[in-house]
Parts: sequence; structure tokens; C-alpha cells
Amino acid sequence: MIEDIKVLKNPKTQLYLNVKRMILSEHFSWFWQKTTIVEDEKIDEKKYHNISCYSHTFLMRPEENKKYSSPSSNYLDEVSEVFKEILDHNNIRINTFIRMNANCTHQYSKVLNCIPHTDHEFPHNNIIMYLSDSGGSTIVNSHEYSPSEDDVILFGGERHYYQTPRHGRRVVLVATFL
Repeated sequence: MIEDIKVLKNPKTQLYLNVKRMILSEHFSWFWQKTTIVEDEKIDEKKYHNISCYSHTFLMRPEENKKYSSPSSNYLDEVSEVFKEILDHNNIRINTFIRMNANCTHQYSKVLNCIPHTDHEFPHNNIIMYLSDSGGSTIVNSHEYSPSEDDVILFGGERHYYQTPRHGRRVVLVATFL
């Protein structure tokens, strides 16, 4: 697993730009998520919030469907190829993707912290691509990454959380992999 937050180079290929344009368009389908995560423990409600967001799942996590990932979007091939291009460009080896999602979070009257969480209960890696330039840091092991548009980060499956954007909407592509 990757230790801490690693910033990757984004080659911004034509496929990446096409996928980004598609996801940011007004024609892309988003699905309302009342909460970001299922709460499994007591949290400090003054510090963390179970934030609502819009989501589009490309590859469904194995915990949701009997221990194997399954496709859930017609765009899975293009999105997985974008992740592979970036990982290959940075000489990161991948065995298999576990989950892929696009998330869209809107700004609130103040910046809020999402609930700290891990994406899976087994060792894995996380990669996040920031498609918008709206703020919305990612915090891993108390290390904060303040993103810019087109940034890509990689980290191990540690507990992490994000902050809501300072303005506009925070749109990210997220994948977990082995």
C-alpha cells in the first residue's frame, strides 16, 4: 500500500479531457446520496458531518453485491482507461480496480468536514482526480492536500475525509485498487 499522500502527474490525455468534459456537462447523470457514508461508530458531530452529495458509480464496490465488483455504468471502460493512463504514466502497478465513482459535493455556508472513513475493510489503494477547481481538501493521516483542477493524488486505504468546497462544486473521480 502507498504510504501517505503521493501527488501524481496527470498527462491530461485526450481521453482524460473527453471524460472530464462529459462528467462536467449538464447531460451527465448524477444520483442523490443523502449521506456520504454509513455511520458505523459515534462521531464528533461538532467536527464532522455526514454530507449529502451527488454520485455516479462506474464500478460497484464488492461489499454491496456479494464480494465481487460489478459494472454499473456505460462509461466504465472510458473511466477505467483514464485511471490506467495516469497510473501507467506514473509507473504505478495495478492488479485490479475494486471501485470507481464520480462524486459531486456543493458548497455550504461554511467549509464542513466529512466523516473520516476507509473505503474498504481490507488493504487497498485510493486514487482521486480533481475535475473542478473549487477547494475541498482531502485529509489523510492528518496530512491535508488542497487540490487544484486536474490534480491527482494517491494514498493507501487509511482513514481519510474531505472538506466541502469553498465555492461552486467539488467534482472528483475516485477509484480504489489493488
